[in-house]
Amino acid sequence: MFDVAEMLEWVKTGEAALSGTAAVLAGVGTLVHRGQEHKVGNGEVGPVTQRLRAALVAIQNGEAPDNYGWTRKV
Repeated sequence: MFDVAEMLEWVKTGEAALSGTAAVLAGVGTLVHRGQEHKVGNGEVGPVTQRLRAALVAIQNGEAPDNYGWTRKV
């Protein structure tokens, strides 16, 4: 677990991303806490987020193996 202060310190040089069923993985450029904006890294989508998103999209498109059954239809 981590608190907001730790997260805001980490994102100065790190990355942040949101995930969901439709969005797959979306980079976060700015976090807002108590009305103050905090830029995440350089404000752009980072390389780790880009690689993770590409890997997830490849699984969804059947271009990479789905070893965990994530795309299995129920």
